[in-house]
Amino acid sequence: MGSKRTFLRLLGYFVRYKWRIIAGLISVAIMSGADTASAYLIARLFDVLQKVSEQVRAGMELLVPVEIKVWNHVLYSITIHGKQESLRMITQFAIAVIVIILVKVTFVYVREYVMSSVQQKILMRFRRDLFDRIVALPVRYFDANKTGYLMSRVTNDVNNIEQSLFQLIEIAQNSIYALVFATALFYTNWQLTIVTILIFSLSGQISRKFGDRIRSYSRDLTNTLADISAFLQEKIAAIRIVKLFSHEEYERERFKKKVETNYHFSMKIVRVIALLSPTNEMFNTIAASLLVVFSGYLFIEGIMTIETMLFFMIVMINLAKPVKALGEGAARIQKTLVSAGYIFEILDQDEEPHGEHSTDGRIERGAISVDHVSFSYRDGLEALKDVSLDIHAGERVALVGPSGGGKTTLLNLIPRFYEINTGTIRVDGHDIREFSLTALRGQIAMVPQDVILFSGTIEENIRYGKLDASSDDVQAAAKAANADSFITKLDKGYQTEVGERGLQLSGGQRQRIAIARAILRDPKILLLDEATSALDTESERMVQDALNRLMKGRTSLIIAHRLSTVSHCDRIVVLDRGRVVELGTQQELLNRRGGLFKRLHALQFADAPKARKRTRRKTTA
Repeated sequence: MGSKRTFLRLLGYFVRYKWRIIAGLISVAIMSGADTASAYLIARLFDVLQKVSEQVRAGMELLVPVEIKVWNHVLYSITIHGKQESLRMITQFAIAVIVIILVKVTFVYVREYVMSSVQQKILMRFRRDLFDRIVALPVRYFDANKTGYLMSRVTNDVNNIEQSLFQLIEIAQNSIYALVFATALFYTNWQLTIVTILIFSLSGQISRKFGDRIRSYSRDLTNTLADISAFLQEKIAAIRIVKLFSHEEYERERFKKKVETNYHFSMKIVRVIALLSPTNEMFNTIAASLLVVFSGYLFIEGIMTIETMLFFMIVMINLAKPVKALGEGAARIQKTLVSAGYIFEILDQDEEPHGEHSTDGRIERGAISVDHVSFSYRDGLEALKDVSLDIHAGERVALVGPSGGGKTTLLNLIPRFYEINTGTIRVDGHDIREFSLTALRGQIAMVPQDVILFSGTIEENIRYGKLDASSDDVQAAAKAANADSFITKLDKGYQTEVGERGLQLSGGQRQRIAIARAILRDPKILLLDEATSALDTESERMVQDALNRLMKGRTSLIIAHRLSTVSHCDRIVVLDRGRVVELGTQQELLNRRGGLFKRLHALQFADAPKARKRTRRKTTA
């Protein structure tokens, strides 16, 4: 996405809060008007004091007419008679300046509050929009993008967006300042104003060149930050593997190279920004000197009075600050526009297709029909090839076969984690694409092999299956899952914190909490992905008992690598290289001569006695 389009799209977020922004810009206009008015009063006072000084030195009676005019309209007129009235006039000027400054500081508060509220509201909107889009993205997107990169978008890039919002607000405010001051200068002397504008335009071109360089380096810097976030997320999640292989030093060196690369690009930006400020300072000093010479020439030629010259110089000094800030702000915002571009790339990703919603969303029986389904994760590599399968309502069907056969893929297609390439999957005779995703997934529960629990209490993790469930419902589900017995023994019971990913609990305890969560959901269809494979014998018995309760009366698909766990299933589907190669009851498949299931069964049960003998020898030793 181009920087211009990104900038315009970023401005679109400001439109939502246009009235606040208008109020803030009006405040800025009043503030700059106050500065102009105070500059005029100071210049006018200087002129009056000069005339008073001339008459006092000449020994003349003080008689000085004083007028305050705006656009040639006299607002205030007085004639000074004597020293007493001179002092009174000076006092009145001082009070007028104080009142003007009071007005200014009042609107400084209004501007700060209103503009900061706009900035925070837009930032809040960005975070919400970004998270809303992330949770709506298809699973395939997360397969192709590292978690750390997405985290970097939500953290680092959103923080950069905060800086860009600040810069945009500053640019808007400084534009108002510059406009008001330039108008005042033009009214004072248009020739000198045109020279001033030409000089400051050249300054803007210099800042733009710096901005182009900053934007180029910022893209590399943002990518290195995302790479660091991805690296950290991956290594922290797999810290046990790092320690097991004693690769701490190896990972330190890899991380060192990544942060050094980040430092390299950071310093490039620092050098450009560090050079920008003194360059602007030097240019502005030269410009101011030229303007002083030119205004001096106008004064000598009688075109400009000392009062006009003083007023022009004060306003020009006030103008130089916002113009300088505009140039630097336009350069600095190039850095943050890169982050905005990355965020907009995520916001532009397509959401999951939700279906045609032609059904009422209810699954009455849970019968599943897989009709000539083919699916590939990548072009040219099919994970499923022309798979057809009918699963009756309430039936328990095991999916077995070698690794990579397509078991998990078939399981993931039923809740539409991925969209089918060809073919159809129906539930109760309805194409699953006719259901909304919420309705379809709301009647399916999955218990994976690697259970993920969220940080929080045990009760909160079980209630995740049904957010409006009561505490009694949660406890009933835990009892049905054989989890209540260990939960009540904990010091805080159901209010025990499970820790990140539930790692403060054992594997069997996590599995039973996941089963309780599924029981609370009360699904019509149950998907089990080897839910007992990583458990010891005692934990497996308790989990299997809980699973048997959960599967009762529900259509259940069970991925089983250990064939000893499929004896309770009504039928077994054998998948190999993405195809259904065998289908039947366990006994039917064992009686089939040369069948794949029979070979796998023989291999597993032939290895089991050897494993038990090795275990006994280790125990004896």
